[in-house]
Amino acid sequence: MLKKKSIGAALACALALALGAWSGSTLATPINVSGVVWDPNSPLDLTIQALNFRESSIASVGDVLTGYGVIGSFNGTSPSTFCPGCDLNFTFQYTVSNITGNQVEFSPGSISFFVDNTSSFNVLNPTTAGIGTPWLTLSGHDGSVLGFGGTAQLFSSVVGTVTDPLTGSNGIGFLDASGGPAASYFQTHTQADGLGGFADFTLNSEFLFSLVRGCSSTPSADPNNVCHYPITGTATLIGRSVSVPEPGAAGLLGLGLAFLGLFTWRRNKETEGRAP
Repeated sequence: MLKKKSIGAALACALALALGAWSGSTLATPINVSGVVWDPNSPLDLTIQALNFRESSIASVGDVLTGYGVIGSFNGTSPSTFCPGCDLNFTFQYTVSNITGNQVEFSPGSISFFVDNTSSFNVLNPTTAGIGTPWLTLSGHDGSVLGFGGTAQLFSSVVGTVTDPLTGSNGIGFLDASGGPAASYFQTHTQADGLGGFADFTLNSEFLFSLVRGCSSTPSADPNNVCHYPITGTATLIGRSVSVPEPGAAGLLGLGLAFLGLFTWRRNKETEGRAP
């Protein structure tokens, strides 16, 4: 017959396995997803920076802003550390929803990241972005920014004109991790959206009109031509990452619970056998 002491021992064993599974996974660093490596315990977690991205120009409501680039820093580490032997490139698009003076609002919008193991990214060749293994999709999150009248997913303050922004032009946006193998590591809802809710990321950017030498002031109509993207900039994504239990850890958790269930079942069967 199983005594209360046996049940207690089973429970202790189950909890020990479960806690071991979870603690082992949450403390394990670094995280590696499709070749992109980072430490969720870094003091800078989570800071992702893009340098010298290129984007198209916009002029009116309904225009679609498109662009591309490559990540240059992840939690303060260089590409050779966070993506050894690969590029973490990205493409993005945002639709203009409102223009008021020098303020532009965009909705909807999204950013897609790819791991390119050929390390072929070239900022002068737009076709080298958006290739490789899909890694993360960020979808625009509705928010509000002080000084802007509406709700949008990206807000831009332009110095100069909308079509020819000058130094000092900047953008603020909100995004959620919505797809790709890395998404579950970033769904932490830590960034206030100004509407009482929380997004996974805030986006901060600076940009200005800067033609590539050899391009005319009229952008090319060909999105595969660098002259289609007369604006350059930098951007920073801020959020938080969290360790997700690996299959082995989840298996240990299940084993612990199954062990407890077996003991409980046997105790119930013995109780039934003694019933008059």
